[in-house]
Amino acid sequence: MKEEQVKAAVRGGKYRIPAPASHLPARESKLPVVPLHKTLSLETPLTLPVTSTHPLTPFTLLPQTAVQMDDSQNLRKFSKPSGMMRSSQGVGRLRGRARGITRGSGSTTSLSRPGTVSSGSSRGRSSSVDEESIDSPKVLSRPKPSRYSSVRARIQVRRGRPVMRGFANVGAVFGDSKKEELHPQIVRMARRSGQLNLSNKGLAVVPEKVYRINEIDAEEAKKMTMNMTMDSSDDDRWWEQVDLTRLYLSSNQLSTLSPEISNLSALQILDLSDNNLTALPSTLGELISLQRLNLSHNQLQELPVGVFALQDLRSLQLDHNNFTTFPDDLGNLPVLEYLDVSHNSLESLPFSIGYLQRLSKFNASENEIKELPPEIGDCFALSQLDMTHNKLESLPDSIGNLRKLEQLYLRHNRLRSIPPLHSCVAMKELYLGNNFIKEMSAEQLGYLSGVSILDLRDNQMDDLPDQITLLQGLERLDITNNNLSTLPFHLGLLPHLKSMPLEGNPMRLIRRDIVQRGTVQLLKYLRSRVSAPVHTFPGFENTPADTNLLLDNSSIPDKYQMKNTQTVSYNEKVSTIPDQLFENAAEAEVRTVDLSKNVLTEVPAKLEMLCRHVSEVMLGQNKLTTFPSWIGRFHRLQFLDLQSNQLTDLPTDLASLLYLREINITSNRFETLPACVYEMEQLEILCAANNQLKLIYVEGLSKLKRLATLDLHNNNIDFVPPQLGNVTQLRTLVLHGNPFRVPRRGILDKGTRETLEYLRSRIVDE
Repeated sequence: MKEEQVKAAVRGGKYRIPAPASHLPARESKLPVVPLHKTLSLETPLTLPVTSTHPLTPFTLLPQTAVQMDDSQNLRKFSKPSGMMRSSQGVGRLRGRARGITRGSGSTTSLSRPGTVSSGSSRGRSSSVDEESIDSPKVLSRPKPSRYSSVRARIQVRRGRPVMRGFANVGAVFGDSKKEELHPQIVRMARRSGQLNLSNKGLAVVPEKVYRINEIDAEEAKKMTMNMTMDSSDDDRWWEQVDLTRLYLSSNQLSTLSPEISNLSALQILDLSDNNLTALPSTLGELISLQRLNLSHNQLQELPVGVFALQDLRSLQLDHNNFTTFPDDLGNLPVLEYLDVSHNSLESLPFSIGYLQRLSKFNASENEIKELPPEIGDCFALSQLDMTHNKLESLPDSIGNLRKLEQLYLRHNRLRSIPPLHSCVAMKELYLGNNFIKEMSAEQLGYLSGVSILDLRDNQMDDLPDQITLLQGLERLDITNNNLSTLPFHLGLLPHLKSMPLEGNPMRLIRRDIVQRGTVQLLKYLRSRVSAPVHTFPGFENTPADTNLLLDNSSIPDKYQMKNTQTVSYNEKVSTIPDQLFENAAEAEVRTVDLSKNVLTEVPAKLEMLCRHVSEVMLGQNKLTTFPSWIGRFHRLQFLDLQSNQLTDLPTDLASLLYLREINITSNRFETLPACVYEMEQLEILCAANNQLKLIYVEGLSKLKRLATLDLHNNNIDFVPPQLGNVTQLRTLVLHGNPFRVPRRGILDKGTRETLEYLRSRIVDE
């Protein structure tokens, strides 16, 4: 085409692209028409410099002469695409694809195809650009008309704007991201569910958006206004978003935490485990709703004072850090239930640990602790204590006050005797392996009658005392690697013993082949060697003289055992309780009566014999339909468990139980709370879940000034009176599983404090 013809076509506003002769089709077809700006000059080839941060795929628009590629020049890799290009005069916009590549001098790149000109518009169709590079100086083949395949990302053009697919970080597409950013989809899901999980993302810093997850920034507001989103999904329903309550940031590379964490005031769970944190901001104490805080596997040496002001904190994990001591402020966490400080360098524990009245599980293993403070005996709710791998030589006598302690781990210490567990009536598992214990006394064994697992391996014991059979509930006895030469024959009489490892003992009076046959054959051999009557051995005093050696598992505990444990427990799935049991319990002056897990249809009348001393009565998981009024004579009663029965009401005489602190009537058939409940002034915990309750009597609950826990979930309550919000002494309120509509589940999930505030806001002044 001549130069004059080209200029004439430009002045007309259209320029038709002729095809090379070698590519002409068999019959004439319509060729695409490219609109050009009237001022576009074709005197020189149009080239685009590769100098911007995001250049488009370079191309050259030549009038007719083909530009040949210089093989001596090395092609540089393509940069990532940006948006639009302008002509050399800054007027008009061109969108197209590359037909070829030509390398010019400097940083200018020209692309062309002999005898052709690039044409087509990206407005009317969706195009894509791949992030690939060119490693050799050769002419590229014509790209696919739709999109390139890419492992990492694709950029599509829709409605004249780029749409990113395949990246959680928009900045990663363009290669200019300096800060961690959140994908809009992640933000939307967090706003909808109240949960954000960024674990194991390799984060060095927490994205700023996390601290303002519920704020609509300028870009989001613009997108909502334009009815567009980056991933082409439906618009956000911003009015339905909820506060962030769970944030997981574990297994990253965080070294600091921004003070802006205080913006997430509704946060209930914060997981920062497995990072590189050396310090925490003081604003962490402003998370007033926080219930679980996990700081394990970091490099912390101290905690900000504000952490000990979190009044709702229930779980605190500080294991695998660099702590050497804890302040006395530790006792300022009134509802803490789980504390893990294992794998640190602690040498002692603060005396204020005794103020943790609700602590149920405490793990301080793998430290350098030499002694426990006597105040540890004030943690009355403690059920599991782990002090493995420390330097303990003895335990304080107050450890015996832990009446609810069930599991005690003391392996790998320096103990020389069994700890004084005189009142640990709930003890089930005792681990004393790898110490320096040489003997056990009959008195110590009397305190362990309810133990099912006793670990004494790797000690220095020379023999087992005859009183070992006081452990009537023993199921596993590990005496591996001691100095035992024989075993008491009546050990084979224990009815529940199933495992007894003996390896590493210099047995002389029992043949080696008998030991190697296993526990069952060994116990059978020991029983065969018993010659004296069964009732002459410790623990079997109440057994008739003519009883077979294979005792009945439901034998009645003797007075000696009851007096040591202050407990009578009979859970044998029977419909009647022997009178002898209550007579022995009355002489032993027991304080705890456990008759649960039977099939009783009425409360045994003989139970009244124990009214002077009993403080705990457990009658759960029976078939009781009525409850006697004489229970009101148990003036020292503090705990009453009636769960999983068939009760519909309680006698009014129970109102005289002035010291009752906890009552459990879960899983019965109550349609209203018994009237006597509202007269129990000392009541702190009321559990009435899984019944048929229809209403909440606020005036009655207001009388219970010490009520801290009210559990009414899974009932038939269809209306929650707003006045319930005035019962401000409640620390725990559970209402899930009821048919009421207000308050909504989203309000209940925020916690007790927010629920009560919401109810108070609905009170209408008269």
